[in-house]
Amino acid sequence: MATVKDSIPHIVRTSADQRQRDMFRATIGRIEQVNSKIRLLRLYLDNDQSPLRHLPGQYVDLHVPEVERVGGFTITSPPQTAIKLPAPTPSTTTPPSAATFDDPYIELAIQKALDNPPAAYLWQQPDQIMNAPVRFRIGGNFTFPPMTLSMPEFQQINNVVLIAGGVGINPIMSMVTAMDMLGAKRMGGLPSRLRILYTSRRGLDGKGKLEEILFEERLKAIAAKRASKQDNVDFGYTFFETFKDDVPANIEQDTTSMPLNMKTCRRRIKPEDLAEAVGSEKQRQTTLVYVCGLPDMTDDFVQLLKAMPGLDEKRVLCEKWW
Repeated sequence: MATVKDSIPHIVRTSADQRQRDMFRATIGRIEQVNSKIRLLRLYLDNDQSPLRHLPGQYVDLHVPEVERVGGFTITSPPQTAIKLPAPTPSTTTPPSAATFDDPYIELAIQKALDNPPAAYLWQQPDQIMNAPVRFRIGGNFTFPPMTLSMPEFQQINNVVLIAGGVGINPIMSMVTAMDMLGAKRMGGLPSRLRILYTSRRGLDGKGKLEEILFEERLKAIAAKRASKQDNVDFGYTFFETFKDDVPANIEQDTTSMPLNMKTCRRRIKPEDLAEAVGSEKQRQTTLVYVCGLPDMTDDFVQLLKAMPGLDEKRVLCEKWW
C-alpha cells in the first residue's frame, strides 16, 4: 500500500512485491482537492509508449521532477481508464494539447505529508505542478482478482467483502469501480454478493464546516445504482463514520434518505459487522475478503476473519498503510 509517513523508503518496504518491467510516462493533468488532507491527481499517459495494463488494487513507483526519492501511491482508478478509446471527431475549439475524455489516465489519491518529498512535491500549488512530467512503474500484490487463487478457485467465489479504513479505501475504490464497469457474470466483474465496509474520521475545515471524506460520494453513487439488484447482484455498502475531537458531539446527522442497500453507522467497525459481511459458515467457503487500513486495524480484523470456520486463509487478503 502506498504510504506517506513511513520512515522506510517505499521501494525498500515493497521490494518483494511483483512489479512490471516497463516504465511509463505521464503528465499531471487534473488536480481535485477532496479535503484539507487529501487531493486527487490524474496522470494522463503519453501516447508514444506501450499500452498500460494494471490490476485493480496495484500501486505506482512514482518519479516526480527534482525529487530523488521514489514515491509509492495506490492507483484509485480502474484499469479501464488507462485504455485508449477511439478518438472523437476533431474539434475546432479544443487545443490539440488539451486532455479530452478519451485520453487514458490513472488517478492517485495523495495524502498531505510535507516531510515526504514525493508527496510534498504533489502538494504544491496546482499551477506549479500542472502539466509536469512524471514517470512510474506498476507494482503490487493486493489485487482483484487475487494472486493467491487459481482461476478455477476464483471462479467459485460468489461473495466478496471489501473492508477499508481511512485511505485504505484507495485500492478498494479501484476494485469496486472496475467491478461495476464490467458488470456481473464476467471475469473480474461483480460477484453475486458484495459487501463494502468503509470506516473513516470526519474533521472540520478551516471554516468550521464538516469536511468531505475521500470517495464517499463515489461509493454512494455506485451503491445507489446497484440498489435495485440489477444483474442479480446483492450489493451492500456500510459507511462507519467517526469524528475528530474538534467536531461537536451534537453535530446533526444527514437525514437524506438512502437506498436500503446503503447505511451509515456512527461508530467503528465491530467483529459482528465482519461476521455479517462474510455470511454463514457455508457461505464463507466461497467468500473472498480484502482488508486495507492502519496496521492495528488490519491485523485485528485479519486475525478475526482467519479464525472464522469456513474462511480459508488464502481468501483473506490484507494490505497496510502507515
